[in-house]
Amino acid sequence: MLSYVRVLAVPGAAAFCGAGALARLPQGMIGLGSVLMLSGLGRSYTLAGLVAGAIAMSQSVVAPQISRLADHRGQARVLVPQLAVHVAALGALVAATEASGPGPLLVALAVAAGGSLPQIGAFARARWTALLPDAPSLRTALAVESLIDEAVFIVGPVVVTLLATTVAPAAGLLAAIGLAVVGCLLFVAQRRTEPRPHLAPGPGDEARAGGVAAVRHRGLTVIVAVFLGIGAVFGLIEVSVVALARDHGQAGAAGPMLGLWASGSLLAGIAYGAIAWTAPAPRRFLVTVGAFALGTVLIAAGTSSLAVMTAALFVAGLANAPTLITGNTLVPAVVPRNALTEAYTWLSVTLFAGIAVGSALAGALVDRSGPVGALLAATAAAGCAVLATVIGYPSLAPPRTRSRV
Repeated sequence: MLSYVRVLAVPGAAAFCGAGALARLPQGMIGLGSVLMLSGLGRSYTLAGLVAGAIAMSQSVVAPQISRLADHRGQARVLVPQLAVHVAALGALVAATEASGPGPLLVALAVAAGGSLPQIGAFARARWTALLPDAPSLRTALAVESLIDEAVFIVGPVVVTLLATTVAPAAGLLAAIGLAVVGCLLFVAQRRTEPRPHLAPGPGDEARAGGVAAVRHRGLTVIVAVFLGIGAVFGLIEVSVVALARDHGQAGAAGPMLGLWASGSLLAGIAYGAIAWTAPAPRRFLVTVGAFALGTVLIAAGTSSLAVMTAALFVAGLANAPTLITGNTLVPAVVPRNALTEAYTWLSVTLFAGIAVGSALAGALVDRSGPVGALLAATAAAGCAVLATVIGYPSLAPPRTRSRV
């Protein structure tokens, strides 16, 4: 645990890390919050699903381009107007829903709100990468960010559900707006830790940078493909667990079961970030992705009872955070430093896109063949992630930047 203390003791680190955690909380709130608001106001679940899907998918298209601007123009110059657009769009979505606006308008506003949602996790990771040249310290710092991500998607849904069901249907989204404003402005205020803008490629980056989008670097493409598969697994398993619990006549058990899955990931992430690893990051990535895939096999084999499934989820969850942490750790090795914010954003939005696709696919598979069919699809998606890692392994540590991060 001392490694975490040392990292957070770096001047300015705790301030932007805390502000970033607050600003990131809306990411775990607005998708579910939109569903709760629409359904609570009597709109159809079909429309609610379309709005939530539009929020998730629009991030995948727009957010990396905004983050690319942040790499080249500076985080503060991009984040403030981005926040203004997001607040306006999400506020308009709430107002239009309250006024019984037409479905196409709500979907359009959802696209604007999702596409402008600040990707604070990527901004924070870019700050850590610029702040900590020491590889072990950077690995611990990126572990901190992954743990914040885990916490966001544990706390966010609880907060938004509580507000939407006990205060007012739109209360959860209004709280998300307030958290985004306060958190983002506090984050922007930490100017001394803001990475230097890269208006042109830096020394040594000319051959690989040159204004090329981060995702066009082969190493990042490999990690993006893996994260897409991981996201699909998350979406497939979440829906499958809900359906399995319902089939066993204990629908309320799904929440605690998924909570233990997340808890296993959280505990493993804390331990993983504190260890001084000697194996190179590409090798660790291959091992963790393999362990992640084995976890899906364990889950698919545990459908005989909810107790067995719960134990399988906890054990399988132990591979989740280490896999995501290692994937993020590889980013500085596979893209030039003038594209870090964009690169980290690609990983984040790809994961969300995978979850959206996996959730949709799981619904269709559960209706057709039950939870087992969706769990087998999760195993197949994890196998694809392993295959992508094996095929792309040579691209994960180019000779110029090979390091034991």
